[in-house]
Amino acid sequence: MENLDEETQLIAVEKVLDEMQKVEEFVGAWNASWWEQCLDAYSIPLYNTERYVVQDIEKKYYDQYKLENVYYPEKRNGLPLRRVILEDDCGKKYECEFGRIDWIDMNSRKSARAFSFNNNGIIKFSKSDKIGQKQTMQHPTRITYDITFDILSNDFDISIINSRLTSDLKQRYKNDYFKVSFKNNILIEKFNDIEIIRDLNTGMRLVKIVKEYDKSDSQNNASVSFEASLNSNDNLEVGSILIETHKKNGKVNGTYRLDVSRKKGIRANFYSRKGVKVDLTSNPILLETANTLLLTSQMNNSGEMIVSDFANSAQAKITKNLSEKIISFDNSDFNMESVNLAERRIFEMLKCIKGELPLPSLIERINKCLEIIDKRQTLKMDDIKYLRLN
Repeated sequence: MENLDEETQLIAVEKVLDEMQKVEEFVGAWNASWWEQCLDAYSIPLYNTERYVVQDIEKKYYDQYKLENVYYPEKRNGLPLRRVILEDDCGKKYECEFGRIDWIDMNSRKSARAFSFNNNGIIKFSKSDKIGQKQTMQHPTRITYDITFDILSNDFDISIINSRLTSDLKQRYKNDYFKVSFKNNILIEKFNDIEIIRDLNTGMRLVKIVKEYDKSDSQNNASVSFEASLNSNDNLEVGSILIETHKKNGKVNGTYRLDVSRKKGIRANFYSRKGVKVDLTSNPILLETANTLLLTSQMNNSGEMIVSDFANSAQAKITKNLSEKIISFDNSDFNMESVNLAERRIFEMLKCIKGELPLPSLIERINKCLEIIDKRQTLKMDDIKYLRLN
C-alpha cells in the first residue's frame, strides 16, 4: 500500500466514507441487505493479549470484526475508516481501529454483489452469478465484472465477462472478455485477445495481439505476437509479427519475424534455433510457411482476422515487389475496421454496465474518460471534413 501524507490520508478517508454513504442510499432502493465486515485491524491493547482472547472476541461478534492484524501493528497504514470499542467475555473493553470495510453477500434474484472500501482511497466492487443460478435459452446472457478505482484520482480498472449460452453442444457457453483500465491518461482496452493501448494526451494507439504456445494443442506448435502502432490520424507507423515454433518441451525451435514501417518498408526474416538468419523476401517458400503457421494458430476470430490480413498483405507486397529494396506498406494493408469494431464492442459493454453501477464517483470517472475519447473522435472527423472541403 502506498504511504500517504497525513493531509492526503484525511482526504482519502473523508471521500471513502462519503462514497459509502452514497452507495448505501443507492442500494437502499433495491431493498438489499448485506453482511458487513471490518478488516485491517489495529489495536495496541489487543496486541498485548493472548490469541484465544482475540479469537473469542471475533466469535462473540460473529466475525463482523476480523482481528488477525492486531498482531502486526507495523502494518498499520493510514487513518481508520472506523473506530469501535469491543468487549471480551469478561467485560473488558478494547479500542480498535479498522482500515477496511467490506460489504458482502448483497444478493439479488440472479446476482451476488460485494464492495470493499479501503482507507487509502481504493474502492472495489464486484458482481457475480448467484450460486445455483443457471442460464436458459430464454435468458442466455450473463454479465459479471470486477471493478477497482481510486477515489483520489481518475484511475479505474474494470474487467468484464459476457457469458452466452449457445445451442452448440460442443461449446455450451461462449465467453467474451473485456477490460478497460485508465491511469495517468493512458487507456488500456481489451476485447478477448485484442489489446489497445491509447495515449489520450497524443492520440497514439498501440494494438497488441498475443497467442501463447499451448502444449496440449497437438495440431499447432506456434506462438504468435503482433503489435501495430498508429498515430493520432490512425495511420500505421510501424507493425510487427513474431511467430515462434516450439518443440514438445516448449523450447523455441525457430522464429519468423515480419516488420513493416511507413518509413522503412518491409523486412522479413527467419531465425533458426542456432541463430542462422534467412531473409524471407528472397525465400518465398519459407515465407509461405510463416503464413501457414498463422492460419493454424486458432486465435480469437477478431484477432486472427487482423493478424492474418496484415501478414497476407505483407506477403503479397513482398511477392509482387521482390526486386525493390524498400517495399511500401500503407493503411490499406491493415485491417483498421476490426480494430475499431473491437473498440466499439468494448465501449458498448462499458456503457451497458454503467447504468447499474451504484458508485457515483466511478460513473463520473467513466464519463470523463468517454468524453475525452468522444471529443478526440469529433475533432478527428472535423479534420477529415475540412480536408475534403479543401
